[in-house]
Amino acid sequence: MPHQQEIDRFTLAFHRQAVERLRREPQLVDQALATLERWREQRGATASDAYLAQWRSLLLDGVDRIEREVCADDARAATLRGVSPLGFVLSAAERKALRQASGL
Repeated sequence: MPHQQEIDRFTLAFHRQAVERLRREPQLVDQALATLERWREQRGATASDAYLAQWRSLLLDGVDRIEREVCADDARAATLRGVSPLGFVLSAAERKALRQASGL
């Protein structure tokens, strides 16, 4: 079973790479916003609503803010990475390479 440190390394590396992809392909921000909306419609109210609202704000404010707040090395950033709408940004092969590099 993976250790929390390995998971944290993976999610941080994933989001750093995802941020770079968002910079190159800004239309992905709209897809992430659509993902948040779909989750809200499918799930209704959940305990993670406050975090999803934070993600919406980050996406609307731009990639620089996403990078500052989600790629930070603190508990809040780790929590945001855990409820991220960016899972679709990287391919399965890219995620696999990051998992291997993170020790997962």
